[in-house]
Amino acid sequence: MEISVRQTEKATILDVEGNIDLQSSPDMRKALLDQLKVAAFVIVNLKQVPYIDSSGIATLVEGLKASQDKKKRLALIG
Repeated sequence: MEISVRQTEKATILDVEGNIDLQSSPDMRKALLDQLKVAAFVIVNLKQVPYIDSSGIATLVEGLKASQDKKKRLALIG
């Protein structure tokens, strides 16, 4: 899995490529939570993700919870 980060005027976008599974979900978790610390709006682009297992879903749910706790926005696209 590869994650690249880019900025727009309104959001930080995490472009994810590859599977999000037990092996890669810790990297996804770190990238997502790190961006939620500094950005008001984070978009996770999943267009290039062919497979997400339960650990990947748990990571996205944890990101959602963190965004709500910090009163920030999180969106999934693709």
